[in-house]
Amino acid sequence: MRTRIAIAALIYPMIQAVLFGIGLGILLAAPVPPSEMLTAIWWMVGVTFLISAPLAWGMAPRLRLRDRPHRGGLTRPGA
Repeated sequence: MRTRIAIAALIYPMIQAVLFGIGLGILLAAPVPPSEMLTAIWWMVGVTFLISAPLAWGMAPRLRLRDRPHRGGLTRPGA
């Protein structure tokens, strides 16, 4: 469980950055009045903050090395 928390904590900011970038691109392409843009950006920060945690928690077990399938017969050079 500690490993899952550590992996989730490491990938959480990366997931949040990607989601924020996608959301900001969509927000800047939308016809939002300049007076409401700052408020919309803060909403985007909050939404990505909340969405990124469950995504990181769900991805963490799949990023463990022991859970990856072995490639048949391939070895590292020099091993």
